Amino acid sequence: MSSIELSTLQKIKENIFSHLRDYYSFTASELVKENPPSWYCQNKKVVYNMSCPNGADSFNGTLKYTQWTQFDLTKSFNIDEKNAIGGGRKEKLEIEILNDIFDYSPPDDDNTVVWYINFADLNLFGYYGGSLYAQDEMQCLEHPALCSLHDKLETIPDGSPTRTRTTLSSGKSIATPVLIRGVERRAFVKTDCNETEGRPYGLYGNQFAIANVDAVKLATTVFDKRLDNKGNPYYSNIIAMEAPKYGKGFYTNSTIRMVLETAYSGFLAARFESLVETNVLERKYKDSEHTIIPEKDEIIVPRVIIHTGNWGCGVYGGNISIMACLQFAAAHLAGIDKVVYHTIDDKSQREVNVGLEIYKELVMDINGMIKVDDFIIKVERKKFKWGFSNGT
Repeated sequence: MSSIELSTLQKIKENIFSHLRDYYSFTASELVKENPPSWYCQNKKVVYNMSCPNGADSFNGTLKYTQWTQFDLTKSFNIDEKNAIGGGRKEKLEIEILNDIFDYSPPDDDNTVVWYINFADLNLFGYYGGSLYAQDEMQCLEHPALCSLHDKLETIPDGSPTRTRTTLSSGKSIATPVLIRGVERRAFVKTDCNETEGRPYGLYGNQFAIANVDAVKLATTVFDKRLDNKGNPYYSNIIAMEAPKYGKGFYTNSTIRMVLETAYSGFLAARFESLVETNVLERKYKDSEHTIIPEKDEIIVPRVIIHTGNWGCGVYGGNISIMACLQFAAAHLAGIDKVVYHTIDDKSQREVNVGLEIYKELVMDINGMIKVDDFIIKVERKKFKWGFSNGT
């Protein structure tokens, strides 16, 4: 188990206060009752009706929404007092690469918090009801309270009108990642190609909307309550962040920095939110206050695991190798304990391994000072080229 001193936690509180833009807590059943999802794709409506037969009464749990302002990158990958507040690490980042998809399984123990990346658009969950069925829309259909959350955030009259934006633009793009704790997974839809089960071209992307409804039903597994190994219900935690898109030629220094800043901001926010999830910090939603519980000189902090994949490498046309490398580097900077990287096929796995080797070469296997600016320059010199949109 890892621990931090009380003085460090006090500084983390200050960092949270200066970067937390907005936050809400919603009872899932009430949220869905007041904001029922709007489905324009009939196959999505079919899956929703299967997974939520009692409408809003099908939902359990409480969603906690937070939106964050972009964090400044630390100066180096090395641990020091500043990095102990905003990131950094004393031990090597644990990395696991799996050739599979997100399964949203429960954590191994009460002191571990698990997060899953949402490959977000600028408009948070904004296309959940349409015909496309890419990673963002898949996550929404499997966790349909996210759809109601989007609609609710669009209608709240007070506060920021940008609470459904994962990126802001004020001369340059500023990441505003959104984190959701405690959202219930109601269904799983298989998207692989299976001619026997009526989906010869799979159900991913544009295939979902035109698929035979019986094939969609057959591909759908419905969950009632998901229970951990102790018999307690468990829920998914989501990090929604937008990758850069539609680039051409080689990745530039500025684009590499933007990817690193965005991923670092989302991952560091997850590290801080994990303190709230495990009651190291208590958030008082009405008065913008965070209380340390308990106030000891040395405090046990949770192990944080992030599940990710080919973020920004589908319709956005990103390069898998460099995007994997930069996600590993961002997790390192943010002090994340483990990254589980999910690939989609053997080719993708080979490209991820290229990114992993570059991360090892430039960061993990280096002794001595590793400046972030130098790392970005060295990655740029690798001459990674943008890919092409897959059109889903």
